[in-house]
Amino acid sequence: MNRAQALAEFVTFGQNKDQAISIIISGGEAEPIPCYILTLENLLDVLKRCLAGEIDLDDLELWANVIESRSDIDYSAVEGVIYALSNSEQMGELDKDKVAKLVKLLKI
Repeated sequence: MNRAQALAEFVTFGQNKDQAISIIISGGEAEPIPCYILTLENLLDVLKRCLAGEIDLDDLELWANVIESRSDIDYSAVEGVIYALSNSEQMGELDKDKVAKLVKLLKI
């Protein structure tokens, strides 16, 4: 798995997410040009999987924090949602009701 594949695996919460994290970490500094573009569809999939119990709320928050800190992931299309997920101090503690509201708002 190369770095671009590892980023895709991480962002989509793929089955090989742990291996992808190792590759991303060992890759050193992030490239200045985004290698992966987080789309609304990707985000909705992750949020729905969280609501279904496949993804823990703590993992979702950590995921959003990592995405927000990476320069090699372009999340500009969903920047507000990533901000809300990763800033519980300002947005309030993350719970399933908030995730459900985000999904509903994003589907409009």
